[in-house]
Amino acid sequence: RALRNRKGVSEELRQKILEEAKRSGYSIEASNYEARVMRNRAVNVRPSSRVVCAIVNHEDDSFGFGGRILRGMNQEGAATGNEIVAVTHMANGMPLIVLRRQVDGYVRLLSDLQVDKTAAKSPVPWVSILFGVPGVDLVTVDNTGGARAVARHVLSLGHRRLSFIGPRNELADERLAGLMSAAAEAGADLPGERIVTERFAASDAPTRCLLDQLIGDRRPLPFTALIAYNDYMAHLAIVYLREKGWRVPEDVGVAGFDGVLPSHVRENTVITSAAVPLEALGGAAIRLLA
Repeated sequence: RALRNRKGVSEELRQKILEEAKRSGYSIEASNYEARVMRNRAVNVRPSSRVVCAIVNHEDDSFGFGGRILRGMNQEGAATGNEIVAVTHMANGMPLIVLRRQVDGYVRLLSDLQVDKTAAKSPVPWVSILFGVPGVDLVTVDNTGGARAVARHVLSLGHRRLSFIGPRNELADERLAGLMSAAAEAGADLPGERIVTERFAASDAPTRCLLDQLIGDRRPLPFTALIAYNDYMAHLAIVYLREKGWRVPEDVGVAGFDGVLPSHVRENTVITSAAVPLEALGGAAIRLLA
């Protein structure tokens, strides 16, 4: 009552309390939150906190894949009066602030490794980005249409023998479907022997294994254009091909998907790609959660 300047406290006592609060750095807005939570929990009422948890690995890179999605969340949060608290490098499960219901909800950018291990059950509502989880709302992109557009561009350059490398997940399946659709339209071919995938294959060593299976020491190459699951795999393919003595794009074309490379890629690699509107994904997730 003293801190809120309400009746029922003498002025002398009020001043003593205000002085002590100032001396100790006590904030009623911050510190009284737990008291309100306990009081409301007792009567089974949970007021809105206007705080959203964002679970995203931004790789300490604000211009990388996760960093740009997080920027979109922050922008939309500021516009709608919601504070975004970021949690990175979560393995499985949920942060304590989610389990304790200290946030109104959370948005999660799952990694390929986490999709199968993520349960939909949560004490608060949540939204998944890109990867679908049964029973959870999803914000994603038209993977099939984007890959179809990439393939149509590659085909317009005269390529007729295409190949594909990528992981085995729902996004890769959708992107491969777009490539095969465009190839069928143009009378080009993308046969099974030129489609090489592995369950978890979007990092350096697994990508090189896929390229060994597809290319190895073959001469001539069995394709004129290679389309990768994402731009990082496309970048790794370009490095691999050049190590093998092939010129890119003079001898073989390479394309990707996403429109972004990790910060540790220092080479100025130019890759034909379907750019994903990452900031828009983050903003849409916050709006959907709200």
